[in-house]
Amino acid sequence: MQKFTTFYEWLGKQKNLHSPLGGWAREALRDEGFPKDVASLDALQEHLRKGEASASTLATARLAWLTYSRAFAKKS
Repeated sequence: MQKFTTFYEWLGKQKNLHSPLGGWAREALRDEGFPKDVASLDALQEHLRKGEASASTLATARLAWLTYSRAFAKKS
């Protein structure tokens, strides 16, 4: 079972991927204003929209959040 981690910490583990997720993770980690305690997809997208993120960036962020949330979803 994986230990719970924040989205920001999880994103840090994705930075070496050679994929859109890895590229976006590197960008997010360089963003000093990135919310390290973001707790929902809505909050993540709101932050990105304030920075006028592209549709591609928003889509990558959404897929990243969904992947993260599935990895740490509680088993019923």
